[in-house]
Amino acid sequence: MDVYGFLFGRFAAGRRAYRQKCTVQTVGFISEVRRTGKVVQHVPQILILVNALDEEGNYFQTSLKRLVPGHQLPLLVPGAAGPLRFNPQKRAPAAFDRYPDAARIQELLDRHEYSKHPGSTPLEERREINRNGVDKKALLESLRLTGNEERGEREAEITIRFFSADRESSTARRRMYLNDRVLENLAVGRYVNIRMVPEKKNLFAFVVPANHICPM
Repeated sequence: MDVYGFLFGRFAAGRRAYRQKCTVQTVGFISEVRRTGKVVQHVPQILILVNALDEEGNYFQTSLKRLVPGHQLPLLVPGAAGPLRFNPQKRAPAAFDRYPDAARIQELLDRHEYSKHPGSTPLEERREINRNGVDKKALLESLRLTGNEERGEREAEITIRFFSADRESSTARRRMYLNDRVLENLAVGRYVNIRMVPEKKNLFAFVVPANHICPM
């Protein structure tokens, strides 16, 4: 083995050892993205600065470096969320969580959204949507911005029409806070993906596209 191979092996082993110490699962929100200048087989290395949630729901700053293919770079935008693991003894750098606990991530996201808009959907209702909701298609009949804005998100009054198995239609209406990325993907007169609690038609939420959970 030459000296470069030896050093690379030591470096890779060190990274694996550190990743094993990153035992706490969480979710992070991108604050800034930078190119490091390193390129491996035409794939650039990206430094991702993140505001992550600790176990009490408070923010802390951390970072991670990843090789990100060109087609995934547009997903790395400020505010985008991704699953992380961190070392409780040393929170930076963090590591991308390849096998996130979906229920834990959703609970953290629910708590995060509720903390941003405590006067909006109660935390228990958010949990009920994710625990008991059924995914379905609905027609977006109207979307009216109320003029209220909190922490960079705008409140909207949403009316949807959905159909039962026997093709009977019903409407549901509620208010919710939405960020610009979600609003950009909503168009009145088109079908949207929702998650709705059976027998509680006004208890629904939009199903966020997979690319909103970004490849950190």
